[in-house]
Amino acid sequence: MTPPEYTGLPPVFLKSANPAHTPSLADPVPVPKGSLVLARVTGGSGTPALEAGSKSAAFEAVDSSTFQIQQPIEDGTRIAVTQGSSVLGGWNVRIIPDNPPTIAYASPPTKGERGALRLDYTAQDDYGLAEAKAVVRLDLPEGEAPALDRSPLELPLALPGVRPREARNAAFHDLTAHPWAGLNVTIRLTALDGAGQTGSTEDVAMVLPERVFNHPVARAIVEERKKLTLRPQQLRIEVARALAEISSRPSQFGGDLVAFLAMRTAVNRLLLDEEGASVPAVQQLLWETALRIEDGGLSLAERDLRDAESRLAEALERGADDQELKKLMDELQAALDKFLDAMEQQMREALERGEQIPMVPPEMADQMMDRQDLQRMMEQMRQMAETGARDAARQMLSQLQQMMEQMRNGAMAQMQQQGQNEAAQMMRELQELTQRQQQLLDQTFRQSQEQMGRQDGQQGQQQGPRNRQGRPQQGQQGQQGQSGSPLMQKQAEQQEALRRQLGELMRRMGEQQGGEIPRPLGRAERAMRDAGQALQQGQPGSAVPSQTQAMDELQQGMQAMAEQMMQQMMGQQGPAMSGQQPGQAQQRQGQGRNRDPLGRRPSGFGNYNNEDVKIPEEAELQRAREILDELRRRSGQYGRPQMEREYIDRLLKQF
Repeated sequence: MTPPEYTGLPPVFLKSANPAHTPSLADPVPVPKGSLVLARVTGGSGTPALEAGSKSAAFEAVDSSTFQIQQPIEDGTRIAVTQGSSVLGGWNVRIIPDNPPTIAYASPPTKGERGALRLDYTAQDDYGLAEAKAVVRLDLPEGEAPALDRSPLELPLALPGVRPREARNAAFHDLTAHPWAGLNVTIRLTALDGAGQTGSTEDVAMVLPERVFNHPVARAIVEERKKLTLRPQQLRIEVARALAEISSRPSQFGGDLVAFLAMRTAVNRLLLDEEGASVPAVQQLLWETALRIEDGGLSLAERDLRDAESRLAEALERGADDQELKKLMDELQAALDKFLDAMEQQMREALERGEQIPMVPPEMADQMMDRQDLQRMMEQMRQMAETGARDAARQMLSQLQQMMEQMRNGAMAQMQQQGQNEAAQMMRELQELTQRQQQLLDQTFRQSQEQMGRQDGQQGQQQGPRNRQGRPQQGQQGQQGQSGSPLMQKQAEQQEALRRQLGELMRRMGEQQGGEIPRPLGRAERAMRDAGQALQQGQPGSAVPSQTQAMDELQQGMQAMAEQMMQQMMGQQGPAMSGQQPGQAQQRQGQGRNRDPLGRRPSGFGNYNNEDVKIPEEAELQRAREILDELRRRSGQYGRPQMEREYIDRLLKQF
């Protein structure tokens, strides 16, 4: 008896030596429903017959003395082979029904940290799950938005392995760009088993998550886009006029030429192209324009990352070959790098503007996943896929998706500490100090121009040594300015006050950051001291170069401090701002808890390893790689026996 292939069970051989004529003494043989019974009879007289449950059928002749039959068994309690009036063999059986799969919500559908739809589910089947998906249907009256496409959305739910009997997972689907975002929908989860049976949940009503835009222009564009969803033909002229009005003020969105051209393109398409098919293209264009205005390159990089994750998950699910997996892994690696770079750039710009961004407290930083951990996780997932541990690779990809969901607006954005709030406050103070230094530089420059004008006007009246330009020599000019005007004395006091404020800021910075003070700030302090002395002596022309240098150093110091704070938020201790050598920075990084002296986490650390699927150790992956390479080497040795090479080829097919 051969059970159905989807059960994964081996064939069962029933010998005629079993107690055929005493069925009461024979233990029933468990038989999965739908198993194929194969029987063969050699010899005897007459054509044998097979009784399988409620069905009876005659054997087919193979040759003059051999008969054979193959028949499925769906019900009954006994299998028997008869020939004439004789019973050649009989067995008591117990038909095991194939129950339909079950699926349920582990928690209600909700909005993820990055705006994606989060679906936590549990599912199980007696022989294994073949597929799980969510079906989303629009829940609006028929008379409302009649032009809206109401075709249900089918969202695949990742399964942890090939035909797992039990699954508990979280799936993320970014539908913020879909026209239904912000509208009422119903969601039903459905599971499918190998026999084609389905199980589903009840419909759950919710508002499909939509993204919240903070930039007023991006928010206005999305509002106009939503009008095209509900009443595209009636409101397309109104939307075109509104977009033309928004694009007429480029200063409100930073003068972004790409955003301006995109809005003008949308206006022209709405006015000139009256085909209904043009509306979805315009909506996509408006969505990408809003993302660009809101986040710059971060949102587009985030979209590319989700697309790469989805393509890799689908390839792992259908058992793609090594070449395709390698290509998709490379795409995911590039998308991850692009997303992390865009995220760091956005954080750096926010810090340079003096915005307060929550960061991870030092005592909890070692519990978070930093960029190095993500890269190491990607490399380990690549090795798993190459060595055939694809179930573990799928599980790790699912955990990577959850971690990326939490990375931007999750736990990191909720952890605040007084010291880090103080660091953000110091950044704002440094920015204000730089602005006041710029104002003082402007005043000093004007004062120096006025002084030079007065000296040129007195040229015909004054006698004494002159330089090549006809101005008094430096010594004489110094004597004339030593008394100094009250205005220059006031400027000198302002310069000294700024220098002292910078010194106090560097002292606080050293206490909080462990002595890591950006070097440009020290050079700025010395330049401010030289400028103050020149103003004290009544020489604004000599103070301008020093003040200009102080401005340059302050701006470099702000950028260095922002970089330092950003690296601390990302769990790194970069040497660039503190003057440390790379080796020292790496040693400091490795001194945290839960890391070895080289900064590496112990095996199995992090929330991406759980008990559902065993994540191989690095030594196991290396050993698997060595075995796989040896099998491939032997498969190419044509001097080996044919049987051995066929066996090796069957093994390699698993990978």
